Amino acid sequence: MANEDNGVTDDNLDVDNIIEERERLDRMFQDKFTKVITVMFTDLKGSTTIAENQGDFATRTMIKQHNDIVFPAIKKQSGVLVKTMGDGTMSYFTNAQDAVRSAVMIKAGIDELNLKKTLPSPILIRIGIHTGKGIVEQNDIFGDVVNVASRFESNANPGEIYLSEDTYNSLTDKTEIYCRFIKTTTLKGKKEPFNIYKAFWDPKEIELDMTAKPTVQQAIKKTGLSPVAKILFIAIPLLIILFIILEEFGVFKSGSPDETRTKQHSITIPADPSR
Repeated sequence: MANEDNGVTDDNLDVDNIIEERERLDRMFQDKFTKVITVMFTDLKGSTTIAENQGDFATRTMIKQHNDIVFPAIKKQSGVLVKTMGDGTMSYFTNAQDAVRSAVMIKAGIDELNLKKTLPSPILIRIGIHTGKGIVEQNDIFGDVVNVASRFESNANPGEIYLSEDTYNSLTDKTEIYCRFIKTTTLKGKKEPFNIYKAFWDPKEIELDMTAKPTVQQAIKKTGLSPVAKILFIAIPLLIILFIILEEFGVFKSGSPDETRTKQHSITIPADPSR
């Protein structure tokens, strides 16, 4: 006797049907839960020091003032606050531009809070942002995009916004917020290196950065040279300097010893005026 289960009976439950059903469920899962998102991690620095020096109440006050800045900035830019982790947050955005806008708003808000000097010591936030495919459920997000965003936050210095190249390339208006390539680095648990970009929000810092001379590494990134060309780009100037130094010490003097000695000891005989 056949048992019906969603239209599938024991009589037609063969391998082909199972494979087709699994493919259908995979497509359904991909369509419903897998999306391209931009994940943002924030981490508040200085809470441990305040807790040690000022006590738990001062720490809790600082976290509240931190939340009063971070939460509205995420919401205003259409982000979803997924969870808080002590003095850090994880959120996601469907638009990379909104994520970077939110990060800049947070930084500006923290700077304004520090200027008021209502806390015993200034606080700093580091932020990491990455864009990629992730699994989006009602109350949580999963996937490699989450792990990479967390690594970017860990690599940032206090007070910095680091974003991945995927996020930078996903920005709809790259002129709105000043961002530039900082460095290439390896992230914990990842084999391939990642290009790190930094977002700036302080007008003075932006002006200083724009007028500063680009480093060799930035020039390489800008020109998009191949790996071999990158090596030559760095090696050729060093070889030229080495050649000049060696030549200065006489390593590359031209001619044989006899020829050099003949030239150094030759005498010019004056012409005979009687001839």
